[in-house]
Amino acid sequence: MGRCAIKLLALAFFLIGAASANSICDNAPCEKAVNASLGKEFIVSVESNPRSTGFDWWTSFDPQYVNLVNATYIPGNKSTVMVGVPGREVFTFVPKSTGDTELTMLYLQPWENGTIGSRKIYPISIVK
Repeated sequence: MGRCAIKLLALAFFLIGAASANSICDNAPCEKAVNASLGKEFIVSVESNPRSTGFDWWTSFDPQYVNLVNATYIPGNKSTVMVGVPGREVFTFVPKSTGDTELTMLYLQPWENGTIGSRKIYPISIVK
């Protein structure tokens, strides 16, 4: 194979690798995409049961694109004495910049060496 052909093949592999590195969702299953507008709040709601399992949701996101403004736990039962009934954790974000990014959420027990019970990845597209 000629040097020119080898260089073209190497360039093709590089471009394929660069194109596939655009999103974490290329290598992992993702949740439904979130379409957000600049400056307008959006909510991500996930099932949670921190009172009986000790698991809690942790978020990871690029602060250049979004800002977490509130996180609230809503019990699944109006009676707060019942344990074991799952509720919902509601996270409110505000987009700061237009573009595409991801929100990664981990359901984990931080004191158990970060044992991960669940992982959710939300692709986010922010427009004006």
